[in-house]
Amino acid sequence: DLVGNKDGINAEYGNNCGYYELQAVLTHQGRSSSSGHYVAWVKHKEDNWIKCDDEKLGIVKDEDVLKLSGGGDWHVAYTLLYGPKRLAIWEEPEEKKEEEKKEEEKKEEE
Repeated sequence: DLVGNKDGINAEYGNNCGYYELQAVLTHQGRSSSSGHYVAWVKHKEDNWIKCDDEKLGIVKDEDVLKLSGGGDWHVAYTLLYGPKRLAIWEEPEEKKEEEKKEEEKKEEE
């Protein structure tokens, strides 16, 4: 029996939805493959990422990660890492649940 947890992820089989989202980017900064510098960009929350540049860590926004298209001495996306997209499980509002419960009780009385 497949039952998802509160994050929409099945504990045994992983992501039930089949959707994935970008979770990390490894970039190379430099003009050639024989020289340069590597930096990791890891998604932290919603629109915040952590830039891991050797021992220096910093918070950056989505817009900064989207600029990693490269060119000249700027960062070139080298490796993209994806993970399962966590979907929220839709729950009916309490009022609707109460209305349905009252309707069921009426049917039982009839």
